[in-house]
Amino acid sequence: MSVVAVKIINNEKNIGFEISSDSIMTRNATQSKNNTSDFVKLYEINDIVVGTAGYAEDSSLMKLFIETTKPSSSTETGLLEFISRFQDWKKKKTDNGSINSTFFIGYEYKIFYISGWHIQQITKYDAIGAGQDFALASLYLGHNTKEAVKTAIELSVYCEEPIITIEKYITLGKQYV
Repeated sequence: MSVVAVKIINNEKNIGFEISSDSIMTRNATQSKNNTSDFVKLYEINDIVVGTAGYAEDSSLMKLFIETTKPSSSTETGLLEFISRFQDWKKKKTDNGSINSTFFIGYEYKIFYISGWHIQQITKYDAIGAGQDFALASLYLGHNTKEAVKTAIELSVYCEEPIITIEKYITLGKQYV
């Protein structure tokens, strides 16, 4: 019950991505208001950006995992190997290696969609979570990720403010021949 939206930045000045999420917290079908936990659906640790929709277990354990582990490369194969290591690590820690959440993982100015063993680099925009259809429509219309998440918050009972946004990009300098 959430929404995370991502949009690729690729123009003459910058290359990278923008990602935003809502902040709804639920226990079963009840929303937790005035939450003081630092658990969030979107965070950056160790130069890795993670946005997640699904279970707190997967997101929380991913936070611990990326404290000490990075993908071998910013490719689909590098992220596949990374998720494989996460699953092995999770199984050792909890005796349950299943990953039941969907992730966006950004590394080295690229961002990837991860659901189970499906890994795909995002090349334009995407969204995950209960509000994803509303966010995707907003992104399709040219809005940024914050506006897409705001749209989902307005239209889905499973999304709630505040909105968190992270931008990761490199600025291209003048190249001399």
